[in-house]
Amino acid sequence: MIHRISLLVISLTLLLSAGKPCPDHYNPKWFEEPSDEIVLVIEEYFEDKNITFLPDLNRIQKLGLQPLGSNVWQLPKSTQSYRDIYFPITPGIWRYEQAAQNINTTHLLIKEHTKLSEIEAINVYNGLLGAYWNDYNVNGYEMTLNPEDTRIRYKDRYFEFNVKLYGLKDDASTLAHTTTDLIFRDYTHKVEQFIQCQASQ
Repeated sequence: MIHRISLLVISLTLLLSAGKPCPDHYNPKWFEEPSDEIVLVIEEYFEDKNITFLPDLNRIQKLGLQPLGSNVWQLPKSTQSYRDIYFPITPGIWRYEQAAQNINTTHLLIKEHTKLSEIEAINVYNGLLGAYWNDYNVNGYEMTLNPEDTRIRYKDRYFEFNVKLYGLKDDASTLAHTTTDLIFRDYTHKVEQFIQCQASQ
C-alpha cells in the first residue's frame, strides 16, 4: 500500500512539473556573442594565465583569495579605504562571491597609469571592451557604465557583465590612479538548467 502511494505521489509531482514553464530569463537567446575586444581581455587575463573562464572556488583559493565573510573571498590588501568606503586597488582577480543556485561573481581589476576623466573613461573602456555602453552614472566615488547587466556568451559560459570605475579626475576617492572593476556574474548553471527544462517539455 505504501509503495502504491509513493508511486502516486511521484506521478503527481511529475505531472505538475511537466506543466511548469521554463524560466525564460535564462534562455540562451538573451546572451549575445562577445565582442572581439572582450575575447582579447578574457584571453589576456584568464586563459594566458591558465585560469579557467570563469574560475571556480578551488581556483580562486589557489590564487590567494581569502574568506572575507559569508560566501565572499578577497585578495588580502586589495583595497584602500577612504572614510567608510573601500576602493579596489590591486590588479587582477581580487574578489569572488558565491550566491544561491550556483551564481558566482568574479571581479577583475585593471589599473590605469594615470587618472582618467569621465569622458576619457567611457571612451577608453568602450574601446577596450567593445562599445557596449552609451551612458554612465557617476557619484563622488564611483562610475558605472550603462546599460548594466550586459549578457554575453563566451564558448560554453553565460554571464552578465558590468563595469565600475574608481579614481576619476576630480572625484572624492583620493586614489592616485583610475581603477576599473570588470564584474562577471556567471549564469552558466542557470542556462544549463533552462536547456534541460526545455528538453524535458
